[in-house]
Amino acid sequence: QQSELNSFLWTIKRDPPSYFFGTIHVPYTRVWDFIPNNSKKAFQQSHIVYFELDLTDPYTISALTSCQLLPQGENLQDVLPRDIYRRLKRHLEYVKLMMPSWMTPDQRGTG
Repeated sequence: QQSELNSFLWTIKRDPPSYFFGTIHVPYTRVWDFIPNNSKKAFQQSHIVYFELDLTDPYTISALTSCQLLPQGENLQDVLPRDIYRRLKRHLEYVKLMMPSWMTPDQRGTG
């Protein structure tokens, strides 16, 4: 039910209040139907809204593509602080372990 969904909306305590809304990085047209009504209401009542990225803009996609690779011969361990790299590595190990349980049988069959 719509009322039972996570709102993806966090309050930033200030006057007037601000809100932080977070979803995965896909075009809004693919997630909007699943956004709870309280989040939609916050958008409608907002005077200003800032977006992180416009993933429907070809320039944005091109820029993301050009910066996603590290320079030749470098890897994340070379450029991230040691503690952050370890946290990331642990998290990715967790995701790898858990991903099969998050997938439907159809998704498992498509690789």
